[in-house]
Amino acid sequence: MTTLDEVSAEEKRQALELALNSRTFSRAGQLKAFLRFVVEADIAGRGDELTEHVIGVEVLGRPTGYSPAEDSSVRTRAYELRQKLEKLYAFDIPVAPVHIVLPKGAYHPQFVRYADTAAHPASTAPPAPPSSFHGRPLWLYAVPALLGILAGVAVAWLALGSPQIPIDPVLAEAWAPFAGPNANVILCAATPLHLTVGPATHAAAGTPTYPAPPEAYTAFRNNRPLDPATKLGLLITDNVLGVGTMNAVLAASGTLRSLQSSFQVLPERVAPISSLRNRNAILFGAPVDSEAISRVLENAPLTIAYSDEVREFVVLEKKDGSKLVPKKDAAGEFIDVYGLITVLNNREADARRLGMVVFSGITSTGTQGAAEFFSSPRSMRELRARMGNQPFPSSYQVVVRCTFSNKLLLAYEYHSHRVL
Repeated sequence: MTTLDEVSAEEKRQALELALNSRTFSRAGQLKAFLRFVVEADIAGRGDELTEHVIGVEVLGRPTGYSPAEDSSVRTRAYELRQKLEKLYAFDIPVAPVHIVLPKGAYHPQFVRYADTAAHPASTAPPAPPSSFHGRPLWLYAVPALLGILAGVAVAWLALGSPQIPIDPVLAEAWAPFAGPNANVILCAATPLHLTVGPATHAAAGTPTYPAPPEAYTAFRNNRPLDPATKLGLLITDNVLGVGTMNAVLAASGTLRSLQSSFQVLPERVAPISSLRNRNAILFGAPVDSEAISRVLENAPLTIAYSDEVREFVVLEKKDGSKLVPKKDAAGEFIDVYGLITVLNNREADARRLGMVVFSGITSTGTQGAAEFFSSPRSMRELRARMGNQPFPSSYQVVVRCTFSNKLLLAYEYHSHRVL
């Protein structure tokens, strides 16, 4: 990686203008303002003054007295900007002379020449020590805020025939079994069983509903007042997805489109294990919610499991029983989650080898972090470096540490890996 002094101010301005005028940033007005502000501050020699508070006031229009500790909007936008920049240089302008990088946990941009990126694909710093994991409670009733409704069967076939979009070589290698118009990939998302709260109208259709607890009336729709005559009920459904799981599907779909792959998206409730036969498969969700994922992880050294000892879901090392547990803040809210990537590109069918990847995690945020890590050129270059800069093995697992706030993924990073 180059130092900041090795990239001239004019080169930085050119890199900024390339980014701002790209397709990736075409509809991201606030992120464009964020990027312009931090790059121009760096060029002006004020990079060390870029703090969360300054950006909140100058870019996001927060009042001068606002508290970053209570308002995570800058951290959220910084995460979104990092994702945009990764997408920009992976798919839109991968051979741009200078790449802009916003380091994790910082707001002072760095500038990397494309030639140096190719020559030094990743850092070989030692892995971070294990830390806590985020668990998912077993909901007794009501739907958490991060859930979205998957209404019916969602099927998406890639429209082929568009020009080939350049993709980073490390992603082309890691995703090789899923590349090309004949890849025939199925993306299968687990649909956890939930009790949802809503007006008790399903009874007219013969669907069993159950009385909602008193606290549901005050919590329904973010504490908005209900008509006194409204009657709420509980409905058992397997048609619900976490927002993190949906974002994971989107991350994988974006990479598949860049690979010109044919793919189909289905919820597991209508895509049983038999539908994976003779197809490349990408699975999303936790073993507790998915028969397919539980079977895939049955013989893997790492899995996601509930621990009676800590009363949370953990990442479990089967051999010695060690576990990674959730980390919470002072208010008892989870702040660290971990995702688990399981790659099993060794299934044989019709004289060819099929690929399979499982993106799992403790909460859907962990699943999202796992998918975004696997879709990130920078993260996958780091992983390959930790594997000795050798080709990716056919089977391996990766643990990804994810930080989030207010139900949104803020950052993810490598934690550990295991070659199977």
